[in-house]
Amino acid sequence: MSTLISADLERINHFEWRVKRLETFIGKSDENNIIGIINDLNEKVIQRASSNMRAIALLKQADTINRIISSDFQSRLLKDRSVKLELILADEERIRGVTKILSEIDASARVLDGKYFQEIPNLFKTLNKLLTIHNDIKYQHSEFTQELSKFLRDYAAFTLMMDENLQQYKTILHRNQQEMPTIEDNPIE
Repeated sequence: MSTLISADLERINHFEWRVKRLETFIGKSDENNIIGIINDLNEKVIQRASSNMRAIALLKQADTINRIISSDFQSRLLKDRSVKLELILADEERIRGVTKILSEIDASARVLDGKYFQEIPNLFKTLNKLLTIHNDIKYQHSEFTQELSKFLRDYAAFTLMMDENLQQYKTILHRNQQEMPTIEDNPIE
């Protein structure tokens, strides 16, 4: 670390020397030349800063590695594992329930992959045939119902006509009986 700090101090000193040199150089130049020089200097400063950022990133990675390797981190990691174990044990019932559901899903998946489910297309074909037969029977039943309804209407009309005819016959018979003289039974002598 001390070598890095001394290297950074060296860079800062070098940068200060360049700034002083630039100040003296700017004093001797015209305005257009000064703007170009300042732009070049800005690019160089940005390059140095980015290389310095890489060094900072490397230092952060080294610190992370040192922290992970340290015994404090290992003990915290073990504590974290024990805490995780306690949480798992506390949530054991829910985990068992989820495990049971997953095993049921697995069993259902095996059943769904079985040979019986390969017969489903054939079952659908048979079901379609049965539906066709059912529709035919329903159509025939409808025709039969219409024929029966027509027959019953005709029968009702016929019985109504017969009833009217019987009423007329009865009326005629009754009238004839009233018009006819009563025949007495006279024995033949």
